[in-house]
Amino acid sequence: MSSLKPLNLLVAATALTALAACGTNTVQGVKQDAHLVKEKAIEVKDKVVDKAIEVKDVVVDKSLEVKDKAVEGGKAAGQAVGSGLEKAGEAVKGATN
Repeated sequence: MSSLKPLNLLVAATALTALAACGTNTVQGVKQDAHLVKEKAIEVKDKVVDKAIEVKDVVVDKSLEVKDKAVEGGKAAGQAVGSGLEKAGEAVKGATN
């Protein structure tokens, strides 16, 4: 492991020299890259928010359709039960007469 120490120092020194040689460009480049990443993140966030709103609208519309169909089904079931009771009452009345 100690035989790798000089190699590590050489790599670190080379990296520092390269960074020092283009230090201004590197800092400026990093700032520009960070700005671009920030702009892209904002674009992605906006697209995600727009898509979430679209999905919410679809879910709300579908849930309203389901509710309306459930209400219609409930009314139809109530009418069927009422009609059935009415007919049963007439049958009982007819059988007792």
